[in-house]
Amino acid sequence: MDSSGSVFSETLQTITTTKLEELAKKRSTFEEQYATITSTIQAEPDPLKRLELLVDGAKVCFGVRTAPRKNKDDGRLGRVMDGGTSNKRLETDLKNLDRFLEQARYDPSISPKVLKDWEESVFKHLAVQSLKFQYADLYGKLVTEWLSSEKKATSGDGDIEMAESFEEVPGAKKLEARKEWEKSVFEPAVVDVDALKNYLNGLFGQGGRNRDVTKSLKAIREKVESFEVSMASSGQFSSHSLRWVIQGLLGSELLTNEKRTVLKDFLNNKVILAEIADVLNMRMAALESWSWGSHVPVEQRRKLNGSYNIYMHEDLLQAIFLHYIGVKWSVFFKAAFLSFRRNKSAWKTIHTTIPKITRKRREYYLGTRDTSPNLQAERRSTHRKTYFVHQLLDHESQQVEIQEGEEEAEFAEFIEEDDFEEDIERHALRPPIATSLSRKISTSQIPMQQMQAPRQGSVARQSYHNPVRPQGDRAVQDYQMQQMLLEQQNKKRRLMARQAEESETEDDFGGNRSASKKPMEAKQRILHLLSAEIVVNTRLHGELTCVRSVFESWNPLLPHATVLEVLDFFGVSAKWQTFFKAFLQAPLKFVDEATSSPRLRCRGTPGSHTLSDVFGEIILFCFDFSINQSTDGTPLYRLFDDFWFWSHDHEKCAKAWATVLDFAKAMSVNLNSTKTGTVRIARDASNAPAIDHRLPKGQIRWGFLHLDPTTGRFEIDQKMVDSHVDELRKQLQGKSKSVIDWIQAWNTYAATFFSSNFGKAANCFGREHVDKMLATHRHIQESIFQGGNVVEYLKSTIEQRFGVKDIPDGFLFFPVELGGLDLKSPFVGLLQIRESVRENPYDLMDEFEENERDEYVRAARDFTGNTKIQRYNVEDPNWKPAEGADDFFSFEEFTRHREEFAGFKGKLVDTYRALLKRPSEESIDVSVQVKQALDQLNGQANLRGITGNWGVMEAYWKWVAQMYGPEMVERFGGLNVVDPGLLPIGMVSLFRDKRVKWQG
Repeated sequence: MDSSGSVFSETLQTITTTKLEELAKKRSTFEEQYATITSTIQAEPDPLKRLELLVDGAKVCFGVRTAPRKNKDDGRLGRVMDGGTSNKRLETDLKNLDRFLEQARYDPSISPKVLKDWEESVFKHLAVQSLKFQYADLYGKLVTEWLSSEKKATSGDGDIEMAESFEEVPGAKKLEARKEWEKSVFEPAVVDVDALKNYLNGLFGQGGRNRDVTKSLKAIREKVESFEVSMASSGQFSSHSLRWVIQGLLGSELLTNEKRTVLKDFLNNKVILAEIADVLNMRMAALESWSWGSHVPVEQRRKLNGSYNIYMHEDLLQAIFLHYIGVKWSVFFKAAFLSFRRNKSAWKTIHTTIPKITRKRREYYLGTRDTSPNLQAERRSTHRKTYFVHQLLDHESQQVEIQEGEEEAEFAEFIEEDDFEEDIERHALRPPIATSLSRKISTSQIPMQQMQAPRQGSVARQSYHNPVRPQGDRAVQDYQMQQMLLEQQNKKRRLMARQAEESETEDDFGGNRSASKKPMEAKQRILHLLSAEIVVNTRLHGELTCVRSVFESWNPLLPHATVLEVLDFFGVSAKWQTFFKAFLQAPLKFVDEATSSPRLRCRGTPGSHTLSDVFGEIILFCFDFSINQSTDGTPLYRLFDDFWFWSHDHEKCAKAWATVLDFAKAMSVNLNSTKTGTVRIARDASNAPAIDHRLPKGQIRWGFLHLDPTTGRFEIDQKMVDSHVDELRKQLQGKSKSVIDWIQAWNTYAATFFSSNFGKAANCFGREHVDKMLATHRHIQESIFQGGNVVEYLKSTIEQRFGVKDIPDGFLFFPVELGGLDLKSPFVGLLQIRESVRENPYDLMDEFEENERDEYVRAARDFTGNTKIQRYNVEDPNWKPAEGADDFFSFEEFTRHREEFAGFKGKLVDTYRALLKRPSEESIDVSVQVKQALDQLNGQANLRGITGNWGVMEAYWKWVAQMYGPEMVERFGGLNVVDPGLLPIGMVSLFRDKRVKWQG
C-alpha cells in the first residue's frame, strides 16, 4: 500500500513532532520566566513595587503585546496593552491592574490587603498557565506513548493489523473457528434446484393459483429489466457518486484503519476522484469480464464478543466498485419489494376482517367513530418501516451507523437444557405477571343501571352528538346547522383516515432521506416490541407465544446455487448473474499463508459487502412472504438472519414454525439450534398451558438477557456478565497498551458493549430493569478494580508512568477537544432517565381498562334509541338490529375488536405507544460558574460534546460539564484543560476514530 495510507505517515508524524517540540519550548520558556518573576518578587519588600514588577513580568510570560503611550499631563512615556493572547479574562485583569496601579501610586487609601489580593490574582493566572502547560505536556506524552504502542502492534507490511496473542485457549478457539470455516466455504452445498424452483413457483402463485401475486411478481421482473438498462448507461461513476460510495465504505467493517485513512484523503481530492471515476467507468463497461484478479487476501479477526470473522482485503478500487453496485441493487430491490407489499391482494394485511353486521351494530349503538389510528395499523406501520427487508437501503446516500462495541453477546456456551428446567422451578412460586387483578374490568363491575341504555321515550341527556329532534322553525334551523357541522366533521375525519392510509405509501418511498440505519436500535426495538406485546396480550388475550431463531452462519454457508436460482426467478439477466457468480466465487488466500495457492470459494457470501446483504435479503424476502401467507398477515420481525414471531394464537405460531422449516429445506439453509427457542407466557403463570410439540424447544435469549417464561420479563444473566468481566480484565492487562488504547478499549467494552447487551430502558421493561443495569455496572467495576474504580485506576496509572499527581476527574471525562481523555461513564445516561421510566408497565394496562370501562358507561348513557343524528353519516343510517334495538349492546361486544378501532381518549394504541416509549433524559441545571465558563468557549472551533451553547448540548455532556466543570474552572481558569492549538489534534482525531484491536 502507498505510504500515504499509513496511520504513521511521515507527514502526520512530522506535524505531531513539531507541535510537541514547540510545546516543550513554550513550556520551558514560560517556566524560566515564571521562576525569575517569583524570585524577583520575593526579594522586593515594597508591596506596590512588587505588584508593578509582577504585572510587567506576567505580560512578558503571557506574551502580551504593549504599545508606547504618552502621558498627556506630564509627557512621560508608558506602555499600553495591545492584546496578543486568546485569554480575554487575563487581558482584562492586566489592563485593569494598569489603571489601578496608577491610583495606588497617588492614593494612600489603597490598603496593603487590596494590593495583596491583586498580587494573588496575578499569581493565580500564572499558576493556571503553568498547570495548562503541564497537562499539555502530559497530553503530548500520552500521544507519543500511543504512537509507540501502535507501531509495535502493526505488522511489517503496514496494512494488515496483527493483534498480540495472550494465552493458549483463545488461540485454540481461533484455530478451530478457522478450520470450520475452511471446511465449509471451499465445498459446494448440495441444493435440490428442481425442488427450489417448485417451492418458489408455489409460493408466488405460478400456474394461476393467485393472480394478484403473479401480477406483482411480473411487475418485479419488469422493473429488474428496466433497472439493468439504466445500469448499462455510461458515466455511472462521477465525483458525486464516489463521495456517497466512499462515505458508505467508511462506515462499514470492510476496511482496515489504514485504508480508511486513504479514503478520507480521496474525499478531498477532486483530481483523484476524477481519475478513479474514469477507471471504474471502464470497469463497468466490461462488467461481464470482471474478476477479482489472481487472489484476494483474507484475514481472520476477533470480534469483541469473542467470535471470529473472516475479512477480505480487496484493493480500494475493487471495494469502491463493488460497493457502488451493491448500493444500487440494494436501493432498487427495496423499492421493488415495497411496491409488491403495497398490493394488498398479494401481501396479506394484519387487520382482521370484521363482519358487516358487526360494523352496522357498532355504528347503530356508537354512531360514527374513527378507526384510525388503531393498534393493528401501528403494528403494520412499525413492521413496514423498520423490519421489512431491513438490510436493503432506502436511498443511495443512506448511512449505516454502527458504533464500535454494538455487537450481540454470544451466549451459546451458557445454554444448558437443565438450566431451563431449573429456571422454571426456581420461579414456580413467584407471583404471576398480571398485577392489580382487583382492577380487572368485567361487566359485573359496571352498575346495571349504567349498563342499560335508556328506553325509547325516556328523557335522554342531550349533547352535541345526540341532540333530540327539534321543534319550531328556529329550532329546525339550529338542527340543520348541527347536521351541516357534523357532516363537515365527518368529511374531515374521512379525509384524515384516507391521508393516513396514503401516508403509508409515501413513507415507503419518501420520508427523511437523511435518516440513517441503526441496526442496534432496531434490535433493541424488537425487545421492546415483544415486551409490550406480552403486557398487552397477556392482559387482553390471556397469553402470548414467541418463537425466535437465527439461520446458522448465513453469510458463510449460503449456497451459491440458491442465490443464483432466486436471482433468476426474480428476472436477473444472464449478464448480471455471470458477474454475481464471479463475485461469489472469489479466489481466497490467507495473509499468513504466503506460499499456499488461492482456493476458489464455493459457498457463502463475502461478509461486510453490500452485495452480500442484497443476496441475503432477496432470499429472505421469500421467507417473509411465506410467513405472511401462512399466518394471514401476522408480521415476522426479522433483522437479516435473526427472526422473531409472536402471537396470542398458539396454533398460528405452530403454522409459522412449519413454514420456517419448509423454507429452510427449500433453500438448503440451516437453523442455529442454540439461538432457537419458544416461550409461552400466560397471565396466570401457575396454570400456564404447555408449548405445542411442533414448536422448537429452548430459551429465548438476546445479548445478556433471557426471557423469563413465568414473569414475562427480560432478566440479566449474571453468569454471562461475569464471564465477560473476566474477558475485559484480560483485554485491559496488555503490558504494551497505552493509556489512550486502554480508555478506548474500556469505552467500547464497558460503556458500549455491556450497555447495549443489557437492553435499552423503556416503559415496557419497567424501572427495575434500570436499577439492575446500574447495579451490574457497579459490579463490573468492583470486580475488575478490586475495591477501586476506573477513575482511581487511571489516575494511578498516569502517575506511575508520567509522574503527574492530583489529576482532576474532569481531565479523564472531558472531550479531547478541550484536552480531556474522553472516558465514558455508563452510569450517567441511566441515572438521567431512571425517574422517567414507568415503575410497573402493567399500570398502563390498568389505566387503559379503566378508561375503557368509563367510555362504555359514557356511551351507554349517551345512547338514544329515537334519534338518528349520531348515525347520520354511517353506511346505513336507517338500519337497526332486529332485536334489542332499544337496549345498549354488551360490554363484551363493545370491546370485541378493540385492536381494530381507534377507540377513545386513552385508547389502546396510545397505551401501546406508551409501553414502547424510551425515557428522555432529565436535564440538569447549569450553575452560573459553569455557564460563564461555557460562554468563554464561544468562537472556539471544532468543539464536540461540551460546547459554548448549553441549550444544544446532549444531556450526557451537560451532566459531565456541570459535575466536573467547577473543579476544572478552579484549576484551569476555564473548561479548556489545554489551550487550543497546542494539541496534536490530527493524531487525537485518529485515535478517537480508530477501531480497537482485540487480543486473542
